[in-house]
Amino acid sequence: MRHILLILALAVAAAGAPIIAPPLAAQKSGKPVPRPKLRDVTDTNDAQAYYDAGMQAFRDDPGYAADAFYWAARLNPGWAEPLYARRAAILAQRRTLLNALMSGNRRSRDLRALDSLQLKAYMLNPFVYRRLDNQLFLTWLTDGNRQAQAQLAHEINVAISQSPASIKAWFAYSQGNFERALKNYADAIEHEKETAYLHLERGRIFGMRNDVTSAVNEFQKAIEQLRTKDEKSLVVLYDSKAMAEFCIATLLEGAGEAQKAKEAYGRALQEDLSYYPAHMRLGLLALGQGDTATAVSELAMAAEIAPTDPFIRYMNGYVLGRAKRVPESVTELTKAIELEPTFALPHLVIATQYEALAKGPEAIAAYERFLRTASTRDAQRQFATERLADLKTLVNAPKTE
Repeated sequence: MRHILLILALAVAAAGAPIIAPPLAAQKSGKPVPRPKLRDVTDTNDAQAYYDAGMQAFRDDPGYAADAFYWAARLNPGWAEPLYARRAAILAQRRTLLNALMSGNRRSRDLRALDSLQLKAYMLNPFVYRRLDNQLFLTWLTDGNRQAQAQLAHEINVAISQSPASIKAWFAYSQGNFERALKNYADAIEHEKETAYLHLERGRIFGMRNDVTSAVNEFQKAIEQLRTKDEKSLVVLYDSKAMAEFCIATLLEGAGEAQKAKEAYGRALQEDLSYYPAHMRLGLLALGQGDTATAVSELAMAAEIAPTDPFIRYMNGYVLGRAKRVPESVTELTKAIELEPTFALPHLVIATQYEALAKGPEAIAAYERFLRTASTRDAQRQFATERLADLKTLVNAPKTE
């Protein structure tokens, strides 16, 4: 039993504690990954289909799952879940990295690169649910042996019941029992000296439940605790003050508290001026309020900080288009397409910009690219199909003298 308790303690420390690494570690895996075959779906432009396939295969074939999550993230670069899931699948596939993670050894460059996937996931959605943490822990504990997992289930549950409150909280969270996780994290806060990460975890759970007041309160307490730490320490990836303020801001924005959200995004940037998701969200907030100058400025800063991120370049191009800065929009959208040609939305938006420039043939080609790259269930397909037909009629119409 003591052996299981030690394993649990190590696992929770590795899964829930702050991760320290360079803030903008490489996001790409090097060589392109071939598209895995979808077993029950024919639409190979469907990010959701690849994600679902990866989730189904995670336990038995983590290599296939990692490739499926890779393609889900490429097809939809603005989606957080495939990034987190790909990190988990690669860890499940590569025993050496999983052992390093569970032992707290983060010197591996490959492990730091994987950590950056989770950082980016939190930048896209700070409330992404780490639904694979529990299975990843069981994979490490049993080397992926299902029979061993079943045999150890009772022993693990007994060990959890005798563990510190923070371990009970993590385990409840990993199983989707958020009510119990909140209670156990509250108990842990009463007994542990370092409580910032406990407040952060409670804040994330409250945020997932859309309890804005409780979530903001927890994040504020976490920030107070984090301010007591050494300001000269290395950047903490997703347990930083900037991330906590970003969480507060997204919650307030979702609750319709635009001004308070802007202030929180501003505080996130005061903590870390390079925190480009805050620039992006500030820009989109400004756009919604009709302040196109601020929108363009904030998105330009986000694109400058993250020049190789196709989603950021797409958003910058979209905002420029909304601001009627059409040539600049085309430039940014072209860059987004160069960075990720399988991402369908830039093709659609650049088509509308070519229309604004009265470039019919270019618009036709862009709409056709969108229809080739978009999922069959993409809601924009009908619009693109209708515009394409209208443009072809217009371009092919006889010239009048």
